[in-house]
Formats: sequence, structure tokens, C-alpha cells
Amino acid sequence: MFFISSYSFFKTHRRELIEFLAKHKKIFVVCKMNESANIEKNVTFINANISDASLNIFKIFQDFIKSFKILKNTNEKKVFFVSTRLILIGIFNSFLFYRKKFIYVFSGLGYLFISNNFLIKIIRSIYLMILKSSVSICSSICIVQNQDDYDFFISKGFKEESLRIIYGNGIDHHQFIDNSPKKDLSIIKFLFVGRLLSDKGLIEFLDASKDLASKYKDRVSIGIAGGIDQNNPANLDIDRLKENYESQQIRFFGDIKQNEVIKLYKEYDIFVLPSYREGLPRAAIEASLSGMPLILTEVPGCKECLEDGYNGFFIKIRSSRDILRKMEHFVKNQEIIGVMGSASRKFSIDKFSGDKIFKEYLKILEE
Repeated sequence: MFFISSYSFFKTHRRELIEFLAKHKKIFVVCKMNESANIEKNVTFINANISDASLNIFKIFQDFIKSFKILKNTNEKKVFFVSTRLILIGIFNSFLFYRKKFIYVFSGLGYLFISNNFLIKIIRSIYLMILKSSVSICSSICIVQNQDDYDFFISKGFKEESLRIIYGNGIDHHQFIDNSPKKDLSIIKFLFVGRLLSDKGLIEFLDASKDLASKYKDRVSIGIAGGIDQNNPANLDIDRLKENYESQQIRFFGDIKQNEVIKLYKEYDIFVLPSYREGLPRAAIEASLSGMPLILTEVPGCKECLEDGYNGFFIKIRSSRDILRKMEHFVKNQEIIGVMGSASRKFSIDKFSGDKIFKEYLKILEE
């Protein structure tokens, strides 16, 4: 059984994995059905409007009751909770269902773990304390997606046997066409794909893009694809972003469907994600599988996707100036775009192959 925030998130981030697991086991997916579901063989959806962001105590208690009733009425022995907020709900349930195995999947250590706000620091300490209790008392397991997050939990006193590193959710690289042999580079196109959050480094990227567009005018194009996340404290105002940055060279596509995102990977040349921290950035992996060089911050999660100088370049965190330098480097050295793009695809196929990742999850189910 998987507790996931919404059906749309299931489609974009977990579908391939769960379809694979469903070939071997009956799978239940508990999520908010925010759109009509396709019928998935051997997969049963349970509609539950459980928040993936709110830290309101009353809302947490409501969601705990919902999840408790679902768990009480099912016989599933392995239960996965995906994302920080849903993991908290899982932790509370783990103390009541000792015959079930709880697995906590951290897609990334986001706002709760990177904020320096005094109140958030207190909440973080409490969260880690009860998580550690669930792991030690109930033999729960934590899955993280990169080495830095693994090291973080070790530093907080978690034992190695309670932690697993699985690099992402697995992606079928065959659905992404290798576009690295670039035929037309008269306009160099840079693409950002992700939620419109400040901690994705979006403001720094837009500042750099504005300067680049001013300097090179009709020789560059910048695209931003992604929607808002109103429940996230780092959410940005889309209208204000458009007012300050949108131009003939800088275009906002909004929250578009996955097949449209894949088309953008074909159309654009270089992928940019200046995030402050990631679990494992799926969009960066998809872009690399499409034959795009990467410009990423040298932070947890992003570090797993890039070998500096081989399939792209690292940038300093919170530095629009460094983003601009790396973007400009591609404009001035167009011959490296195809070479790095080809290397990028090979890198991600070797490291993030769906076959490899799916089998690691299956092994946990069968233990």
C-alpha cells in the first residue's frame, strides 16, 4: 500500500514504479483523486483527501484518523508513506499497527529541513525525535534518494540498517528521445521545469535569464514550466513573476501535462535547476534522458545527476551571477551542447534505469 498526496503526483512520479510492482503484488494507492483515474491492472485506488503540506495540528489529527480507518480495514503488511507530511501521519500509525511494516520514502529534505526559522527548527527536532522512535520501536525503514540525505540521518543517530538509498523512482528511458544531435542552434534555449518555489532557485534563474536576454536579445530563449504550490511556504506569486520577468524571450508555460513537458525537452537545448536542495530531481533526469546538458546547483540530490564538465556544470547556490556565467558559456561555446547532451543521456540511463530501481522496491516488498 502506498500513501501518496494526489493522483496527479502518482501519474508524474510513481506510476511506472507501481505498474511494475503490480505485476508481482496487488497494490493499493491511497491519494486524493484530483482527476479521473485510468484503470490500472492490479492497482486499487482509495480516495482520501489527506494534505501533504499543512502543519496545522487539527488538520494533522483529522488526516491521522482518515489514515487509521483505512489501515484498520486493509490487510496490507507493507505500507509506504511518500513525502515529509504524509510520513508524519505514517509515524503516528506505526505505533498502533505493530503487525504492519512502515516504510517512509523521503523524496527530499525540503523546507522543514533547510529552513533556519526558529519555529521550524523546533518542529524539525520534534519530527526527527518521533521518526527515530518509530524506526527503533516499530522497525520502520527510511528510504532516501541521495547520499547526502543518508548521511544526514546517520548524523542524527539513525542506524544503517534502518536506512536505504534508492536513486529515485525509476524512469523508462525509452519514452524520451535523444535530442542531443542539435541541428539548429541559431537560438540557444534554456528550460526550467519545477514548482514555482523560491527554494527551487527560481528568482535567481529569472534574474540571470533577464540579464542574458538583455545582452543577447534574439539569440536566446528561456522557458519556465510548472505550477504554484499554495500549501508550500516557499510558494511564489505567478502574476508577480510574469509582471517582473515575462518578455519576448522569457516565457511562462504554467502547469502543463507530462506529454507537453516531454515536448519541451525536445524543443529546448539546456536544462537549468538552481534548487537549494532536492531529493532527486526527476525533471533533471528526464531532461538528461532527452539529451540535454544540465546546469544544477551543487547541493544534495542535484549532485547525483551531474558530473561537472561531463554532462553539464554545477553552479553556486543562490547565485544568479554564476547561473548567468554558465548559461553564457553555452551561448559562446555551442559546440559543447550536443557533446554534453549525449553524455547526459548515457549518464542517466546507467544510473537511474527503471529496471534497476523497480527491483530494489520489489525486494523490499518481498522481504
